[in-house]
Amino acid sequence: MTRSYAVTYAFTGFFQPVDSQPTVNTVNAGRAIPVKFSLAGDQGLSIFATGSPSVQTISCTTGAPTSEIETTVTAGASSLSYSGGNQQYNYVWKTDSAWAGTCRRLILTLNDGTRHEADFKFR
Repeated sequence: MTRSYAVTYAFTGFFQPVDSQPTVNTVNAGRAIPVKFSLAGDQGLSIFATGSPSVQTISCTTGAPTSEIETTVTAGASSLSYSGGNQQYNYVWKTDSAWAGTCRRLILTLNDGTRHEADFKFR
């Protein structure tokens, strides 16, 4: 008898410098943003579902509170790493400078089917 089961990660986050919804994070377009979160330990680096992370355009007139991204990093491309010291994943999200004046939603879909989203307003 074959049994199937789904692994569900214990997602905790987002951690600074990114604020969770409903807050809209404000940042200069073209910057690389460290998106930090925890899955209750090291789950490996193959945690994202196919096609994830993804980005969608959203309205900038939501009335949601805003928060300035305090920290950006230098990155050639988007990348994922894990730090055992603080048990956090760090997805460095390289944004596009052409996004200036727009709002976007970063969607992290994990391979357990869960979605985690953060909103951004780009200058």
